[in-house]
Amino acid sequence: MSHHAFTNWSGLHRCKPTRSCQPRDEAELIEVLLEARRRGQIVRVVGAGHSWSDAACTDGVLINLDRMDRTLHIDERACTIRVQAGLRLKALNARLAQAGLAMSNLGSISEQSVAGAISTGTHGSGAAFGSLSTMVRRLRLITAEGRAIDLDRDSGDLFRAACLSLGALGVITEVTLQCEPAFRLHERAFGMAFDEACETMDALVDAHEHVKLWWLPHTDRVMVYAMNRADLPPTVGPGTGNLPRSLAERAIAGLTPPDSRPPGEGVDLVAVTDHLVNVHVFDGLLKLGGRHPALIPWVNHGVAAAYFIDRERVGRSDRLFNVPMPPVHREMEYGIPRPQAAPTLRRLRALIERRALRVNFIVELRFVAADDLLLSGAFGRQSCQLGAYMAQAPDLDAYFKLFEAMALEIGGRPHWGKEFSASAEALRACLPRLDDFNALRRDLDPDGLFANPFIRRIFAPTP
Repeated sequence: MSHHAFTNWSGLHRCKPTRSCQPRDEAELIEVLLEARRRGQIVRVVGAGHSWSDAACTDGVLINLDRMDRTLHIDERACTIRVQAGLRLKALNARLAQAGLAMSNLGSISEQSVAGAISTGTHGSGAAFGSLSTMVRRLRLITAEGRAIDLDRDSGDLFRAACLSLGALGVITEVTLQCEPAFRLHERAFGMAFDEACETMDALVDAHEHVKLWWLPHTDRVMVYAMNRADLPPTVGPGTGNLPRSLAERAIAGLTPPDSRPPGEGVDLVAVTDHLVNVHVFDGLLKLGGRHPALIPWVNHGVAAAYFIDRERVGRSDRLFNVPMPPVHREMEYGIPRPQAAPTLRRLRALIERRALRVNFIVELRFVAADDLLLSGAFGRQSCQLGAYMAQAPDLDAYFKLFEAMALEIGGRPHWGKEFSASAEALRACLPRLDDFNALRRDLDPDGLFANPFIRRIFAPTP
C-alpha cells in the first residue's frame, strides 16, 4: 500500500487517496475491497489516468490494475480476445497484430487500460462503428461485496450497463472483446473551406468507413481525415504530399485512387513529423497564446497553413487510428444527434465570433453508430461526437460554459471521460436510461463503496 497523490492527464483534477494499491489477482483485489468496506472508504479504479474528468478521484482507496494485464485467451476463429482489465490498449493492439487480428475501430490514443476505455465510452469515428464498449462480448465484475459476476449479452440490462459503467457497479477484472482479421487502412487527409465542409459533411461520412473533421477556430479551413480498408502495401512518408484540389471532390464519392508509387521502407515520417510538431512547435505556440491571447487568431492561421496539409498514407489499422500524443490541454465533448452536426458547427463558429472568444485548439467531429448501452452518448441514435478542446488561456472557462449550454440545448450527452458540469437533472433529460442504470447501481452497491463525488454528482436525486 502507498499514499501517492493522483493527478489526471490534464492536471486539472487531483486527489490524495488514503491508500493506493496494485493487486496482482482477484483474491488481492477482493481483500482490498472488503477492507475498504469495513473502513467506510470510497474505492475507485484508475488505469492510465488519461481522462479529463474527475472520474477516478477519491480520498479513500485508489486501485490500479496494471499488474492484472495478461492476455488470457485468443480465439482466432471467432476473432475474440480475452484479457485482464488492466491491459493497456497499445499492448492489446500489439498482441492482436501478432495473432493476425485487429480491433474494428479505435480512438486516437492507446495509453488507456481496456477497462478504463470501455468504462468511459472511448470511441473512434465511423458511422457504422460503435464505441469500444460495444465490442465487449463478455466481462467479469467484482462487486462491492467481493462477489464475482460473469456477464454477457444474455445478462440483459446489467451487461448493457456494465459495458459502460463509469466504475460505478464494481471492478472489472476480465474483458472479452470482438475483433476481426488484421487489415490496413488508406488514409486521405485534405482541406476544405468551412462552408464546403458543412455542406458536404453527410456525404463524406456516408462515403467512407472512418471520417473525422478538425476545424481550427479563427480560420476558414477544415481538415477531413477519411480512412478506408485497402489491400495495399504500407507507405512511409507523406505519400503524395500536396494532393490536387480535386481530391476533395473525388473523396466525397469515395473514388480517390491510391498513390501508385512503390512504397519505401523505414519509419512512418508522417507520425514522426506530427510527434515533433506537437512536442516542439505546437506546445510552444499554445503557451505563447496563453500568455498573449490577442495572438491566438494569428497563431491559428499559421498552424493551419503549415500543418493542415493534404496528404495520404497506408498502414496497419491501429497505427492510423491512433495519433501522436498532443500537448497537454483540456477537452469537453458532447454526443449530439448526427443530423445536428453541421448546423451545430456553424452555430459554434458564430458563437465564438459573437463573444470574441480566443480559442487555441481544434474543434473535432467524429461519428459513432447507435447502440443500446444505458449510459452511452449514442444510445438509440447515430451520434456526432463534437469536441471542444483548448489549452490553458483566458477564455477557456467561458468557451466551455457556452459550448456545454449549446450542446445540452439540442439534447447533447457528455463524454464521461471529458470535462462536463451538467447537473443530474440535465443529465436525466438527455439520457433516457440514467435512472435505470442508477437502480442497478444501488442494487449492486447499496452502501456506495464506489460512489465518489463524480458518481454522486451524476446520480444525485432530483430536488
